[in-house]
Amino acid sequence: MVYKKPKNTNLVIFLIIILLIVINIPDDSVATDLGNYYLNDSGSTKLILNVFDVKNLEIHIIDIYDSTEDKFCKFDEIYIYGSLKSTGKFVRIRVGEVTVSSGLKVLNKAQSEHYSKQFYQEPVQIISRTFNCIDESIYIRFEENLNVDYLQFIQNENNEYKAFRTLNIKALS
Repeated sequence: MVYKKPKNTNLVIFLIIILLIVINIPDDSVATDLGNYYLNDSGSTKLILNVFDVKNLEIHIIDIYDSTEDKFCKFDEIYIYGSLKSTGKFVRIRVGEVTVSSGLKVLNKAQSEHYSKQFYQEPVQIISRTFNCIDESIYIRFEENLNVDYLQFIQNENNEYKAFRTLNIKALS
């Protein structure tokens, strides 16, 4: 009698090797803490970042301007300016996806995330769900790796909302 090995042994060994390779692929994303930035209590604030080869931005809200009244916090508009790695031209950056922590809400999610380059893209607008906006986060993903020159935040132009005071920004490549 001759020993016959099972039919799928080679397939099982091949799949196990592929699985081990996929599991052991290192995550090469590098997070860089860009530090804390302070915003004006109303109007426009330009935060110069000058970071290169960025795929994601994380914006953490550290402090807000206090108000005697109970008001929600709101970013009227968030603009991102920089250059694409392929062209090097200075442009307003297209946002691939915006997600926020549970205490915040993106007001114009569909308009700020057009996936086609042919449509105009609205600036991101964010409002809080509660009166306390501290320790909330905004996650912005881009369509490709790019260079971010600066962020422009417009907030509290009509003095109807609380304004954000201090942000911590991290860039991930």
